[in-house]
Amino acid sequence: MPKGEKQEVRVLTASFKPGDKTVFHTHRFPVTVYVLEGAFTLEMEGMAPVKVSQGQAMMEPPHVRMTGYNRSNSDSLRVVVFYVSDPDTPFLDPLH
Repeated sequence: MPKGEKQEVRVLTASFKPGDKTVFHTHRFPVTVYVLEGAFTLEMEGMAPVKVSQGQAMMEPPHVRMTGYNRSNSDSLRVVVFYVSDPDTPFLDPLH
């Protein structure tokens, strides 16, 4: 967690069509994902994939290379993301 005098809290929503995925990335601080609709699959480098369904939440660890998916061929995915960071910290750092 951030250790500075001030922290910034961001609450974001994201929608994924069937088959959509995020860019390959890392986060500088932990991210909490709550699934509103559908199922979210997170693939983290060196770890087994994690699937989170509607009504469930998960924590994405910082500094781990990852990508998130909507593995469904027919259902949409909607999530709420909570991110506590130092002020002006990017939400994610894309990897190439």
